[in-house]
Amino acid sequence: MPRKAVKEDKREMNHERENKKEKQGIKKKERRAGKKKKMERKKVVERKKVVVLGGGLSGLAAADRLMLSGHDVTIIEKSSRLGGLASSFVHDGREIPVHYHHIFSHDSLTLKFLRRFGLAENMVWKRNRMCILVKEKLCNFTNPLSLLGFRYLSLYARIRYGLFGAYVLFFLKPGNIDKRKDAKGWLYEKVGKEVTDKLFSYLQARNKFGIPLEDISARQFAHRLKAGEVIGRFGYPQDGLQLMIDRLEQTIVRRGCRIMKSSQIAEIDLKKKRISLLHDKKRKELDYDIVLNTIPLPEFLKLSAGLPKDYREQLSKIRYCPAVTVVFGAKKLLSDYYWFNLLEERIHVIMQHSWLFDGYKDKIMWALRYGNSAEDLVLKDDVIKKEYLSVVKRYFPGTEILWSRVFRERYASPIYDKYYHLHMPDYRSPVKGLYNAGVAVSYPKIRNMNSALESGIKAAQKIIEDIRKNA
Repeated sequence: MPRKAVKEDKREMNHERENKKEKQGIKKKERRAGKKKKMERKKVVERKKVVVLGGGLSGLAAADRLMLSGHDVTIIEKSSRLGGLASSFVHDGREIPVHYHHIFSHDSLTLKFLRRFGLAENMVWKRNRMCILVKEKLCNFTNPLSLLGFRYLSLYARIRYGLFGAYVLFFLKPGNIDKRKDAKGWLYEKVGKEVTDKLFSYLQARNKFGIPLEDISARQFAHRLKAGEVIGRFGYPQDGLQLMIDRLEQTIVRRGCRIMKSSQIAEIDLKKKRISLLHDKKRKELDYDIVLNTIPLPEFLKLSAGLPKDYREQLSKIRYCPAVTVVFGAKKLLSDYYWFNLLEERIHVIMQHSWLFDGYKDKIMWALRYGNSAEDLVLKDDVIKKEYLSVVKRYFPGTEILWSRVFRERYASPIYDKYYHLHMPDYRSPVKGLYNAGVAVSYPKIRNMNSALESGIKAAQKIIEDIRKNA
């Protein structure tokens, strides 16, 4: 065969191979384009408008998870700052928590968020030192041996309390306690009448919730004991908690989340799926597919229209405990303790933040009242400062207080009474498109940052699951 014919045959074969490759390439592109269109169609079906009520830790954690799934998320927050009860204020150029906060060594989710934003490496960790202030005396309450000097209780009661502490540490299983069991009856059985009446009736009933001990859930109380607040290791990030909140905010905003701060909700129409609010001094309306409530239930009930009567009645049975806090700076620490519980006093707790993290110009502390503090919500700041700080000075004469600020929370925590499990909301509500998150749904776990973050993530996961089921 002539060379010219051979070359032509080779060119033809090459051309055929190129045509074949081109066709294969076109088919691949068509398949990829088909998959892309299918994914886009799927994305359009699944993408929902989600409005999160409240920019606390639960709302932020939920928005973070929902944004990862590609949803259109808007957060509505009445304050000018995010964080809710975990937020901070600025004094002398430093962020100071509005209410006392610390991180337990077992708060795995909180630590995960801190590590995510590079804040866990410089944590300050200390083992708790607790003291009880009663009848003008300071009583070390840090370990079993310190109980020997706690003469507020009889020797027999001190021994029983020590044995009870060992039981809590090694044998207590809160989940095994009957939901209907009240804390008073349970404590009478476990630690006796004297310890119950003289100690826990103040610490858990009067101070914490402002209701009788027989009305408090034994299961939730046991969960609180099991958390190891007395003997646990507490931590605090040197850069502050507000930086974690700010970086979480920045992350979700970069993903496209809309955050409407300083917004006042006028109405949540659950039938029309529309929220009316005042933002930037303008009235606005937001339509939604899904609304996630993380604000206190009494506030939600006031704002919502279209709730079924029985569901409204159920939620209205949940009571809340207020908190009034005086944050103050002093020249030096009061004593070598972190946590002071007060019995038979106007205020219930003194926390020395600077004992845990001494990164401020002044020594930062909190004096606060929980149970029955509703009467203080209407008092002027000067009156509250005088009343609260006079107790501090009575136990610690010569304390030089440099400055102070008052903060009030009408709905600081749900009251976990023995009927709470009958009324508490689930993550999913009976109203289509309405979900719940926050400490109201985290019972019987104790109310803290970890449970708040966890509830937000769980709520988001349930929302995502339901969207996929209905797609």
